[in-house]
Amino acid sequence: MRCIGKGAESAVMFCSIMNLPPPPTKFTKFNNILLQAARETCEESMVEAVHEAVEENDGGRDIAVAVDGSWQKRGFSSKNGVVTVTSVDTGKVIDVEILSKHCLILSEKN
Repeated sequence: MRCIGKGAESAVMFCSIMNLPPPPTKFTKFNNILLQAARETCEESMVEAVHEAVEENDGGRDIAVAVDGSWQKRGFSSKNGVVTVTSVDTGKVIDVEILSKHCLILSEKN
């Protein structure tokens, strides 16, 4: 919950609303499980959106898209950003790319 700026009390409330057991005190293991589930769901959803867009275009894979990007902060001080590709015909997200000026591989080695 700290990843979204909430504390233990918010986690307890969330678990009670979702009819889940009380949250553990250490979330690292569960964050990885949630990340994997979110990635799988996201990828499945985007594959389905591509199929819908191709069907909408009578089987042609040359589809119209809108591309939009954003950084976490204005100016050149932001280290995190995202780019999304959305089908113009269906309005569904076809692809997402996370951008970072921070090298995670080097920071993990140190």
